[in-house]
Amino acid sequence: MDTEALGNELLRHVDAIDSAAHRKAVASGRDYPVLRDGLQHPSSRKMLVPALAGLWVAGRRTDRPLLSRIGRQGLLAILLGTAVTKAGKRIVCRARPNEGGDPARWGKADGKHASFPSGHATDVAALATVVGLHRGASPVTVASIGFVAAVGWSSLATERHWATDLLAGSVTGIVAGVVADAIDEWAEMRTEGSLTPPGPPGRGAGAP
Repeated sequence: MDTEALGNELLRHVDAIDSAAHRKAVASGRDYPVLRDGLQHPSSRKMLVPALAGLWVAGRRTDRPLLSRIGRQGLLAILLGTAVTKAGKRIVCRARPNEGGDPARWGKADGKHASFPSGHATDVAALATVVGLHRGASPVTVASIGFVAAVGWSSLATERHWATDLLAGSVTGIVAGVVADAIDEWAEMRTEGSLTPPGPPGRGAGAP
């Protein structure tokens, strides 16, 4: 089997998984319409960005570095993830489920509003990653992961995304969260180093 045939076979398997997940999510969404429709707005950047900015400011004003760090890194992670997902949408141009219901419509959509990868999944996964890095296996982290899963189900049930869109978005968000943490830690170390006063001058070899 040559490379092209192997790629086509892989895509067929991906499309079959997406189609099955789509049918199940849409069916379950009919049983919980309020939950299905109510999760999209809280997981949007219009809600997450102001909330994280407020957390950053609140942490600084109340001298709670952990809150400030989570807010700051969360914003950076969403910024990084957004840049990657927007580029991915324009390159892949996959049509959404509500644009024909065919998971095989790769390269058939406007790149700005394409389905792959999911921006919602990227944002919430980035935030959950930042929370997990700083809170460990805490109830807050568990709740963050649960929110990621719920948003993913909502995106499937409302026919905004295919399952593999969500998987790609989640992976992007995780990487963005880890990179944001590394950048922020590096910036903090640089800042602290520049604010540390120099020590007393050493005695030269010829000093008395």
